[in-house]
Amino acid sequence: MTEELYLVAYKDIEQKEIDESLWLKAMSHAGGDKTRAKWVYIELRVDQMLRDPSLRHSTSRKVSKPTHQSGAYMMWISVLFFLAIITTVVSLDFESFTFDFTKGFKFLDLPSLLGVLPVAVLFGISATSWRSFGRCWTYSLGGAKQVTISGASSVARCLKVMGDVSMIMGIIGTFIGVIMILQKMHSILNIGQPLSYAVIPLAYGVLFKLLTYVAEQRVRNLYLN
Repeated sequence: MTEELYLVAYKDIEQKEIDESLWLKAMSHAGGDKTRAKWVYIELRVDQMLRDPSLRHSTSRKVSKPTHQSGAYMMWISVLFFLAIITTVVSLDFESFTFDFTKGFKFLDLPSLLGVLPVAVLFGISATSWRSFGRCWTYSLGGAKQVTISGASSVARCLKVMGDVSMIMGIIGTFIGVIMILQKMHSILNIGQPLSYAVIPLAYGVLFKLLTYVAEQRVRNLYLN
């Protein structure tokens, strides 16, 4: 909570919505140095909000609005470009330089997907709330009209938890697959396909981590920085 109050006080200065009497006090403490007075003002403002619950409640509901929407388009462009690169690498035969898009189906594995995505989503919800999870993509794409600082922080936390858990579940899935393969080493000539499936959960985890990381940074850039 205290961290959010520092952010509110900083935004007051950036948006020139300062308490004049408090600013004069800060200037006095800073000996007339405006640069130093800004940081003194922040400390005084945070202390003021901590001592006054009604003031703290009103400032916590301040609305943050994105300054532009161009980043949302760039996010979609980045995701599509990433998928295009992955599809090209998977489908291209580098010896004959021909495409075989059916090779991409070898990377589709429903059990691996179910082992990564639902668990990551449930942990994200348990760490925050259903509401924060529902706001993840509207906030990251800049589609929300009114956003509180606490709401944006909760969404960013939800995205981070989902991304981290997806990576962890991907690693766990790969470990389980490798252990199962090691248990069947007597048929070593037939472990090629099982070994490929063992790595797929990790690939899914990395992909979902990438998407949630970009979305989290969008939320922080639009509403928290």
